[in-house]
Amino acid sequence: MKGKQIEHQGVVECVMSHAVRVSIRQEAACAACAAAHLCNSSESKDKTMDIACDNAASYHVGQQVMVVGKLGLGLRATLWAYVVPLILLIAVLITVFHLTGNEGLSALIALLSLMLYAFFLYLLRERLQQTFSFEIKS
Repeated sequence: MKGKQIEHQGVVECVMSHAVRVSIRQEAACAACAAAHLCNSSESKDKTMDIACDNAASYHVGQQVMVVGKLGLGLRATLWAYVVPLILLIAVLITVFHLTGNEGLSALIALLSLMLYAFFLYLLRERLQQTFSFEIKS
């Protein structure tokens, strides 16, 4: 991969024919702090991802691997997950309120537009899965 990368240390959980399931620990910025055990804001979460690869058979369960992805993927994911729905919600809310003058109807239609947006993302899930892909660094 060229350009800046995001790297996470992971552990292979499952090996499939053309993919490897890897578990990574995602930690908050303060989780590595020496005083983290005294603070309630430190947290970490385990994430599991399936990573497509042609040489899946060369990995084994429990193996430590480095998972890498392009840095721009995080920004693009933020755009699709937060920015676009927010703009859609506000635009539909203002437009419907301007056309009808009814706040309740405007709010209902704005929420329905978010449901349609989520369904649209669901329909595009395979294409998005190809866009937001990670690799195992050799």
